[in-house]
Amino acid sequence: MDRPRQFLACLLLAATAAVAAQDVQPLQPIRDAAISALQADASAQAMVAPGLRLPACRQPLTASASSPTVADVRCPDSPGWRLFVPLRLGAMAQPARAAEENPALAVMVKRGDPVVLRASLGGTEVRMGGKALGQARAGGILNVENDSSHRIIRGRLAADGTVEVVN
Repeated sequence: MDRPRQFLACLLLAATAAVAAQDVQPLQPIRDAAISALQADASAQAMVAPGLRLPACRQPLTASASSPTVADVRCPDSPGWRLFVPLRLGAMAQPARAAEENPALAVMVKRGDPVVLRASLGGTEVRMGGKALGQARAGGILNVENDSSHRIIRGRLAADGTVEVVN
């Protein structure tokens, strides 16, 4: 390949990379939307992988609470995208102590609450949205309706508010 062709190939590659970089959603608005959806304080930290590359959203992001510590952040574009963002809350230990003193405070999920179902096999973990069909405290068993398939799944409520599927 001669020099002009090499130069044009490099120029085309650089232009393609620059255009691709512009079409990636910045992560900070995702973090901000997740923290806002859960009405968390300034010590909360939204756990978004730094290497995440989602298509840039042309419309404002929407977010809602999926569980006490997980936000469902969506891009309303067509086709758009959906991301479950876990939050690390700064004062996690205080509510746990209050729940030990008063068992009524330990009820974390009640019927109709949105939850995140979590299933693990080997090194793979899958998370999906669902709706609680009963109430449970951390460690308790409850039925959840899967938002996608509408199947009823039995799971154990984890301390972080997710529901781990049990066999």
